Amino acid sequence: MSQAPSKLCSLPELAGRVPDGSALGLGGVFLHRGPFALVRELARQSRRGLEIIKPSPGYDLDLLCRAGAVSKVRAGIVAMEGHFGLARWYRRAIERKEAALEEHA
Repeated sequence: MSQAPSKLCSLPELAGRVPDGSALGLGGVFLHRGPFALVRELARQSRRGLEIIKPSPGYDLDLLCRAGAVSKVRAGIVAMEGHFGLARWYRRAIERKEAALEEHA
């Protein structure tokens, strides 16, 4: 019986597998248990046109909006929790129509 190939890869390689225009369903809630290292790497690699799907994004979505990576958001609530203020880059992207919002509240 042959051994299955490894599914492990580096973070830059993983982010490199996400093409511009992709729809991403991200895990985690607000500031907890999200794939933040991947999100930072997507921003570093200058991804564009991403559709982010997440019930309750926070830091991850705000960072991607700041990087100009987001074209559409499907979310229920976007928050940075009580002590961290508003997700200002997300808000700015929506208000300026740099990203479309499909709210699922």
